[in-house]
Amino acid sequence: MKRHALKAQKLQPKRLAEKPVFKAIKKGKFPRPFARMGGPRMSATELIDVSPSHQVFFLWKDGQILTDRSFYAWLVKRVGTSSLYPLLEMHWHPSHKGLHIKTPCQATVDYTDRQLPGAKELDIRTVEMYDPKDEDGRLQLIGKFCEIAGIDLGPEGALL
Repeated sequence: MKRHALKAQKLQPKRLAEKPVFKAIKKGKFPRPFARMGGPRMSATELIDVSPSHQVFFLWKDGQILTDRSFYAWLVKRVGTSSLYPLLEMHWHPSHKGLHIKTPCQATVDYTDRQLPGAKELDIRTVEMYDPKDEDGRLQLIGKFCEIAGIDLGPEGALL
């Protein structure tokens, strides 16, 4: 995907109207590329429509201490009737990488129904220490992701 194509996707109007609800997930519940995700320590949202052609998905993994926890967020575009193409993938790993994103920019790989293995990775420099186990920490990470992805928050411009 060329940079200008990703920028065009980012600039399309998108809105996360309600606060996402996290629930425990089981493997096989979601479509590819999320079908293999699940387990006793994972909680996720449904795929949430943020525009007629875009969806977001949020997942967090619990751990006994902060460095064992992680948070993930994806912006995907619907392709055809049942396929998804990842546009942006954000990770929060307090143990080793902090906050970073992956994009399919300047890649020749077809990422339809896949995540972004080997994709370009960008570090998001932050000094904040988020805790995905706390709802406030998750909301801060969701807000950061939406800011990066060009997604407005709340109904008619009101913040969540």
